[in-house]
Amino acid sequence: MSNNDLKIGIINTVSMALSFSNIENTLKIVLLVFSILYTGLKIFETMKNKSNSKDI
Repeated sequence: MSNNDLKIGIINTVSMALSFSNIENTLKIVLLVFSILYTGLKIFETMKNKSNSKDI
């Protein structure tokens, strides 16, 4: 068993433990908040870049 196999096994174990616990809903909410913020920032950057390109 290599180190890579051990790392994958640990990651799978942690993900299974998280999926059977109450933290799953919290992680879903955190992910939703981060994705909304990321989308908002990208929209803001796109609008900013479009207004800068019109000024040139």
